Amino acid sequence: MSVLEQFAGRRILFLNWRDLSHPDAGGAEAYADQIARRLAQAGARLTLFTSEHAEAAPHDWARGYLVVREGGRFGVYLAAARHLERYGRRYDAVVDCQNGIPFFAPVWAPADTAVACVVHHVHQSQFDMYFRWPVNVVGRLLEGRISRAVYRDRPLVAVSPSTRAEMRHQLGFRGVVHVVPNGIEALPRSDARRAPAPAIAVVTRLVPHKRLHLLLEAVPALLRRWPELRVDIAGTGPARADLVAAVAGLGLGQHVTLPGRISEQRKSDLLSRAWLTVVPSQAEGWGLTVLEANTLGTPALAYDVPGLRDSVRHGQTGWLVPGGHALAPALMNALDELSDPVRRRLIAEKSRRWAGRFSWDASAERLARVLLSEITRKRLGSPSRRRATDLATVASWPARGMDAIHARLRQVLRATDAISQSEDGLRVLLTGCDEAQAARALRRVPVPPSRLRLATTTQLLCGTGEDRFR
Repeated sequence: MSVLEQFAGRRILFLNWRDLSHPDAGGAEAYADQIARRLAQAGARLTLFTSEHAEAAPHDWARGYLVVREGGRFGVYLAAARHLERYGRRYDAVVDCQNGIPFFAPVWAPADTAVACVVHHVHQSQFDMYFRWPVNVVGRLLEGRISRAVYRDRPLVAVSPSTRAEMRHQLGFRGVVHVVPNGIEALPRSDARRAPAPAIAVVTRLVPHKRLHLLLEAVPALLRRWPELRVDIAGTGPARADLVAAVAGLGLGQHVTLPGRISEQRKSDLLSRAWLTVVPSQAEGWGLTVLEANTLGTPALAYDVPGLRDSVRHGQTGWLVPGGHALAPALMNALDELSDPVRRRLIAEKSRRWAGRFSWDASAERLARVLLSEITRKRLGSPSRRRATDLATVASWPARGMDAIHARLRQVLRATDAISQSEDGLRVLLTGCDEAQAARALRRVPVPPSRLRLATTTQLLCGTGEDRFR
């Protein structure tokens, strides 16, 4: 029985600020939806509690699970607290998605209910961009010190290793933080061919922390080198009006378009034609737009900031720009490199293969493992004895005798450890331990592993496969 199948009949509650029907939905909403759908398909009785908005009904089953919408932008937090106080005992587990401010589910849910908190990225530096004093100060306090106290003995989930590092550094979390990355869903097939002249396409939410004005400010310098350059920035959001004004102010109307919200097919066509996508964000949890572009063979240029430094493989699937450096020189270098058709095809192939290593099925299973581990711990009433370390270890066995080893591993390993089996042999990713701890944990396996090494960032993100990437 797979991990997801073990959730058949269980009641699961997701708490997320918005759902996919919301006009401002983004990567966090895609993450919640994709994993919720897979749990529901496995038989879980899943509810997503989120904020109400004018374009959707208070309840619906449109995505295969129940969506409950109550409260507005901030009222949703109080509404969710009331929901947990009233119906909390109905749920086996709660997934509390933190978009700057969490729902503080452990305060409102019954003490024996499993709660896991998913953090997409750390917002400490962004509160000043969206709020004035004292709301910005309160936001930082809620995300940091108060969250740290409320979730101190609950499992936390980060969507990338660098986001986990920021949770340690900026928020001071000292407990266990699992990594469950975003998956990727294939975009519609496109018949569009790569543009003969340099083209840049960006499809994202247009919000201040994306800093897309930096891309516009770099365009005049690029035009002096490539007068035929075309830039498309698609999406909606509060920053769109300022971007439209910037295009007019810089006299870029013939070269830059802002088509607003576009269909998935149009997104696929734009990214398929583009030489490059650009992500000048201040920070991201992961960079879902990067992987979407990569699926179509389009590399990304981004600042070397949390999240993006994990989703962009510098020099292979794109380029990372050191923080504080100007964007124009980096863009010129990238477009120069892509002007070579052979180099462009090589980067496109690497980008597709990199994106192909991520799937929502794998992400759903990894989050399900975290929930199953916490449900079991709560049922047994045992304190968490897991050491909070961000190391992970990969153990490998040759192909012969795999079945007997595999059966024993299922008895020895924790729910959050992952096993993969192929014709090359058997591999296990043991999270939260170094080689010495892994060796002790595997002493009860009849055949010792032939290889035991610390996991790389790639293996932590993609699973136990080889870390080679050519």
